[in-house]
Amino acid sequence: MTIRRPEHFTHHEVQLSDVKIHYVREGAGPTLLLLHGWPGFWWEWSKVIGPLSERFDVIVPDLRGFGDSEKPDLSDLAQYSLERVADDQAELLNALGIDQAYVVGHDYSAIVVHKFIRKYPDRVVKAAIFDPITPDFGPFYLGFPHIAESWYSQFHQTDMSVELVTSSREACRIYFKHFFDHWSYHAPLLTQDELDIYVDNCMKPNNVHGGFNYYRSNLSVTSDPWTDLDRTVSDLPVTMLWGVGDPVVPSSLVHQVPNYYSNYTMELIQDAGHFMMVEKPEVVIDRLKAGFR
Repeated sequence: MTIRRPEHFTHHEVQLSDVKIHYVREGAGPTLLLLHGWPGFWWEWSKVIGPLSERFDVIVPDLRGFGDSEKPDLSDLAQYSLERVADDQAELLNALGIDQAYVVGHDYSAIVVHKFIRKYPDRVVKAAIFDPITPDFGPFYLGFPHIAESWYSQFHQTDMSVELVTSSREACRIYFKHFFDHWSYHAPLLTQDELDIYVDNCMKPNNVHGGFNYYRSNLSVTSDPWTDLDRTVSDLPVTMLWGVGDPVVPSSLVHQVPNYYSNYTMELIQDAGHFMMVEKPEVVIDRLKAGFR
């Protein structure tokens, strides 16, 4: 598949109540909102935007703190709570005059979508979540023995982490390449040109810091990103895809899903890891088109 570089897309900005959000928009039809995770930005969806835009009005924002979206006060971790990020998506739809959307989330945005469909159910036609993360995930993620896999979440809490990772372009490349390769089913996940695009993004001022703040705000050993509403069962229709080879959100946690969802389909995708939209774009395109009719 030919690489579509960031400059090959049409870019927009919109001012929300307290943050300016950058987004890419392409296509026409029902609105499809694609939400990225860490370590990424809007471009992680680049392989599926074009094909999906044949049927949908595809909107792909950078979350606050990421990419070309604004980085609110980096010393105020409340600015980076996932609750606030979920509210951003409602504000984004409001600003664009959109009543309802199909909503898709991956990684941190798996949690954002979990929150969004409970806080704003009237704004969602259907949702899709890759490698679902529920309120039962935290104790597993930070517990033994999985802490050997999730060590980076605690490294990101340290004052030195941003300085070390951004100390040079090479340090940045080495750090992020580890996650792209280790969390994928087949390494390397990215070509050198693709990796350079991610490194270019990460080396922009405060992008690494903004991403690390998501861990500081939501995944420290003392934080609790879940509300009482998050612990309720949603009956909204949700398509769930899980990469069997994902080591950081392993598919062995599939038993947690029925505690929070009553109207979902689940498909375990073989030969896929954490980055399904990169590893298996044809599967993502097919399942979203089929599930979002």
